[in-house]
Amino acid sequence: MAINVKKLVYKIRYKANDLNEVQYSDFDVKEAINDCIRYLNQEKSMKNSDFLEKIKHYVQDEMNAEVQEYNEQHPTEPKPLYDFPTTGAEIPEDLISLVDIMRTKDGYHMSPIPAVEQINPHQQGQYKIVNGRIYANTDFDMLYRAEIAQISLNDMSSSTAVIELPSVFTELVAKVATMILLNSADTDVLLKEVERVTDYLVSGRRYNNIKVRMPFKV
Repeated sequence: MAINVKKLVYKIRYKANDLNEVQYSDFDVKEAINDCIRYLNQEKSMKNSDFLEKIKHYVQDEMNAEVQEYNEQHPTEPKPLYDFPTTGAEIPEDLISLVDIMRTKDGYHMSPIPAVEQINPHQQGQYKIVNGRIYANTDFDMLYRAEIAQISLNDMSSSTAVIELPSVFTELVAKVATMILLNSADTDVLLKEVERVTDYLVSGRRYNNIKVRMPFKV
């Protein structure tokens, strides 16, 4: 369950003793929350946690069908068709770190090659990333660790806007954002607090859905 922005803002104002919204503007609170999000992103999106991992599917025919549909609707501003081996495709804007590249047809784990090398037309197990684009000779799936998106002023008044973090992180974000508002800690202290709490919350989280075999069972 994600963090509801509106409820988070209320919690921060409560902690800052500013429920009347006199001391801090919405802009101040927004920036405090976004500063906290930036600290979390610096922590490599919760390090080895899987709850910020995403998969982007790269299927050339499907992507070109979308481009052709767009071009029909915007004939004066057409987009080029995708050709994975020669012109590549855009990597996700929210990518922080790459986890794996898998061939779509069979899940084969593809191998990276140096940027200066050309994609082998007869090799479907290779890929390379150059200047924000990924090149391959086959359809593939990208598993990556994503950046946590920052909030806007409009999000603060919306009842549905969320921060893509598990709700267990609500108290951490509220605490750090309040510390920023109150100027009660320097950057090093804030980063250490974020690191301390995220290490605690993430510890063992990645495989916590695995049932542990009891020692008395056979």
